[in-house]
This record gives sequence, structure tokens and C-alpha cells, in this order.
Amino acid sequence: MAVSLRSRRGGGSRASIPTASTGDIAFLILIFFMSTSMFAKEKGLKIVLPEPTPPGEESQVKIPPKNLLNVDVNPQGQVQVSLASEPEKAEVVSIPQLRELLVGRLAANKDLVISFRVSRRAPYRVMVDVFDQLKLAKAERVSLVHVPQLEEGGGP
Repeated sequence: MAVSLRSRRGGGSRASIPTASTGDIAFLILIFFMSTSMFAKEKGLKIVLPEPTPPGEESQVKIPPKNLLNVDVNPQGQVQVSLASEPEKAEVVSIPQLRELLVGRLAANKDLVISFRVSRRAPYRVMVDVFDQLKLAKAERVSLVHVPQLEEGGGP
């Protein structure tokens, strides 16, 4: 005897899958993947900032020009290095050359402070690369300075 899937009474019914709980299942799967996945933490530049000065007190430190090295990044992304006592002798250096130059200057002058001046329109990648070179050269005394002349594209 053959078995027929159609009902004996005429039209026949079709099999259906209940879909009432599919929303619940999708929600549970979403929670599972959100709780088990790891999101990348955005890394920033680690900078140790000085302690804030009380209101009304002066926070400037006077540094002799012979102990101040200017590292400037202009809007075009060029890096210029010069001593504050000799700004006319500024030299444009590439980022790989910067580390060697800094290591030599820091070895020659233990009191050297680096004034890192970046234009707002300079490429961010160049600023990060220069900052990395400062770290690799073991420059511990770095000052971040805003200089309006760098905004117009001129030198300091």
C-alpha cells in the first residue's frame, strides 16, 4: 500500500515551520557574538604631561637658546631642525635621518630640550613618525609648541 502525503480530503495542507521565535534566536545570536568578539582599542600617543600650575602663577621655564633644538613640521610635511641660537642654519631632514641627528645632538649636549612644533595642516602621519623618532632617540625633554607662523606655511 502506497502512502500519500496529501490528505484524503481534497485540497491538501502544506507543512509550515513556526517562525514566532526567530526574533528571539536572532537576538540571542547577536548577544553571543557581541560578548565573544574583541574590539580593537584605539591607541593614542602616550605623553606625560606636567602638573598644572596654580592660578596666577607663571609656568614658563627659561631655557638658554644653545640648549633648545627646534624640530618643525610645516604644512607640506617637511621636517626642519635648527638650534634656537642659530635659526638661520635650519636644515630640512628626512624622517629616517632625524633619529641619527637627534642622537648626535643629545650626546653632545646633555641639557638639550627639543621644541617640537607642528603646523595644524601638517599630515598627521608625519607628526606621529617624528614623535616616534624622538622616542627612539631617547629624547626625554620634549616641549610641544604651537607656532602661528607655521600655519601660513612660512618658517619660524
